[in-house]
Amino acid sequence: MKNTDVSFIQMADPQFGMYSSISKLSESDIAERRERGINIEYTGPVLEGFGKETLLFTEAIEAANQINPDFVVICGDMVHNSDSKEQIQELLRISRLLKEEIKIYWVAGNHDVGDSPTQTDLNEYKERFGEYNYSFQEKNCYFIVINSAICYDPSLVPNEWDDLIYFLEKELQIAATSQYKHRIIFMHHPLYLNDPHEGDNYLVIPAERRSRMLDLITEYEVNFVFTGHLHKNNYKKLGSTELVSTGPVGFPIGNDPSGIRHVRVNGDFLTHEYSALTS
Repeated sequence: MKNTDVSFIQMADPQFGMYSSISKLSESDIAERRERGINIEYTGPVLEGFGKETLLFTEAIEAANQINPDFVVICGDMVHNSDSKEQIQELLRISRLLKEEIKIYWVAGNHDVGDSPTQTDLNEYKERFGEYNYSFQEKNCYFIVINSAICYDPSLVPNEWDDLIYFLEKELQIAATSQYKHRIIFMHHPLYLNDPHEGDNYLVIPAERRSRMLDLITEYEVNFVFTGHLHKNNYKKLGSTELVSTGPVGFPIGNDPSGIRHVRVNGDFLTHEYSALTS
């Protein structure tokens, strides 16, 4: 009997440099973020550099090496400041500690391409990490990666939104007609927090573009959408689709610790478990 088991690790938001940035926020900075739904609590010392992120991401990669999955996917916000060569270099240095036989897939986040990406931002991302809308397959699973920063705000690159929707629909059609058992999307921003009809906020895809994506996800019976961005876990169900936002490798916001998610596909079934990092 053909083996259809697939194992992968989902990570999100290693965000090199965030601890240092958070440690220097003023009370007014914290209040401004709270208004956007980002409830930051930090009581530690003022930090420089990205030593904390180095420890956490190294532990995450070492855990992946022990689990030995088919691949690792990192759902965005690899660094806090995409202009920092030092943050990028440290991220890539540690990622190279992953066993050579384990594939790694990158997903664009808003800190990687900007809240309102420009063509220059997108070109720089491609030079560092490769394509930002692409698909790949493992056994009976069809995986689609999209750049949700474009879904969040395509105002400076309007053609990119049209291209993304065309790409997503085309890939979902291929997945459906090829009879892949599991259709799974990776992106950075969650589609919504609690309700598909909720209002717009900093943490989710705006309703105007969200509705188009939800229509496609429902029409083509996507099984899972894995995201990050929240720096905490969030689980929702849309019809037969599970929406999973995974907590951060880096700085946590809320009750969930820094961690990684191990996903197992066994025939018709997919299970996943979030494990805390201890660094």
